[in-house]
Amino acid sequence: MKRNEYNSLNSDIRMQKIPLLEAENILQSFNNKWIYIKLISNTSIETENSQIAMYNKFKVRTIIINNYSILIYGIEDDDRLVLSKDTLIQSECTFNKDEIKLIQEANKTFNEIYIKDYLPNANQRFDEITNYNKNLIITEGKTDWKHLENALIEFQKQNKYNDLDFEFFKYDEEVRMGNDTLMKICKYQALFKNEYLKVFVFDSDAPDINKVHKGSKFLYHGNNIYSLILPIPSHRKDTPLISIEHYYKDDEIKTYDEHGRRLYLVKEFDKVSYKHLTKNKIYFLDLKNKEDNHIIDDKVFELESDENINIQNLFKYRNKKNVALTKNSFALNILNKVKPFDKISVETFKLFFDVLIEIEKDNSSRNDDSMEISDGVYLKKYDDKSVLHIHFSIKMENALEFKNSDILSCSPIISEDKGTLFLVIQANQFKCDIPITINEHLIKFLYAKSNNFSNSIELHIYNENNENISNKVLFQGSNSSNIAMGIIFQQL
Repeated sequence: MKRNEYNSLNSDIRMQKIPLLEAENILQSFNNKWIYIKLISNTSIETENSQIAMYNKFKVRTIIINNYSILIYGIEDDDRLVLSKDTLIQSECTFNKDEIKLIQEANKTFNEIYIKDYLPNANQRFDEITNYNKNLIITEGKTDWKHLENALIEFQKQNKYNDLDFEFFKYDEEVRMGNDTLMKICKYQALFKNEYLKVFVFDSDAPDINKVHKGSKFLYHGNNIYSLILPIPSHRKDTPLISIEHYYKDDEIKTYDEHGRRLYLVKEFDKVSYKHLTKNKIYFLDLKNKEDNHIIDDKVFELESDENINIQNLFKYRNKKNVALTKNSFALNILNKVKPFDKISVETFKLFFDVLIEIEKDNSSRNDDSMEISDGVYLKKYDDKSVLHIHFSIKMENALEFKNSDILSCSPIISEDKGTLFLVIQANQFKCDIPITINEHLIKFLYAKSNNFSNSIELHIYNENNENISNKVLFQGSNSSNIAMGIIFQQL
């Protein structure tokens, strides 16, 4: 039976009735997110009743809502939900607005449609990195992307970084990333061609990762894959092993939430008694082997009394309350503009986004107007000049020998069939032959170089994991024009 009034049915016990317009606004918040859909269909034909339940999960590509319809399309062609508004009779949502329920009645069918913000399992998320169809930032921690997204939102309100074209890979507890896992994913992604940029972001608190990136704002791993460690802000120069929370000043890190909880720093506690240096009855139970600037988000307890407390009985003390704010709650409070966290400055994050701009420029110089003329060999135009980029992979030990060599020799040799140019590279004890197919594009470049030595040849050496180790310019100076002409004569 058709109801005369919208929202006239009893609501789900977990939900509250809301106007359709509000339900539409919540739906729009699911754009570019994964959703879980449950549809319970009740059909009544004369004396026979039947019920069918259907389920689906997909990532939303776009949501279109007009005067007549609600259309939700997933990234796969078969993933979609289409609803006619004139069949809807009720809309509800959970109290935290992460799920809505729409009730539909048409042609003797009564449908209950539940749509929930959903986080898929780890395998699905890693597949999403591979198949993502936009430039992507992948961070080490589950809170990092929240801080970066908040900072970018704030900067773009000020008309800054509006041209940055990136999205954040969003994940929570179900994915345990860490720096080792993140680096493995980074190397794996670099093995394959990627249409879009992927930038992997590491905290600067892991010496091994720091060593890899030492002296570089970012690394290019090939196939549109980049990595960087968080640039060190000026107020952390004395303690450079930092996580993303250290981008804020200490007094900002110590912001209290409405329940009296906050993040703490190791340097706030006495290393012998475990007691807070300035606050009575506050103790941290896990001080061992932690740097002074280490941020604490657990095991900080307030005791009812600290009389007769010593280290031995402190761990057994029952009447204690955890007063530490989790890093995730801290990040969410900032992202969701919860007072007083909405006053925390994002100014330091310019350091990160400035590096992203440099990565975009670097990627543009690698890819725009470039032509692959042989395997791993690209010809690129720079105004009226040309650069021949040669990408070559060797073992790590040889790549390092190449990088550290002060004396490098390169001899061009033409194959007997005159179809291949071999560049014979000698660096200390290491020697290799780099083959380049001879074709009209190579000959045209060599003629250009013979007339103007500013047309250069750049050799990019990678290790077996496809990490860029060194870059050198071959055949420099005025004599390079003669070398280019000599290659042409050999080929003729």
